[in-house]
Amino acid sequence: MIHDQYKLEKVYKGNYEELVQELSVVTLENVKTYRPYKKRWDDFYSMWLRFGPDAARTILIPYIWNGRLPSPREVKDEYS
Repeated sequence: MIHDQYKLEKVYKGNYEELVQELSVVTLENVKTYRPYKKRWDDFYSMWLRFGPDAARTILIPYIWNGRLPSPREVKDEYS
């Protein structure tokens, strides 16, 4: 069922603009270094190839926003 609105509980500590900026580091070349994103790799690749980098990064926003995935900064801090 497709809802007209989704209510996402905000877990991400920054605002939307900060999240978009943070996601700008995720590319086709390095997405696999973000191991927690493994379940989204195929989605990321297909969106990148069909619609470009902004679309690929945008599909990650809801998952990070509500805490189902860590932000790129949290991933790098965890694996550094």
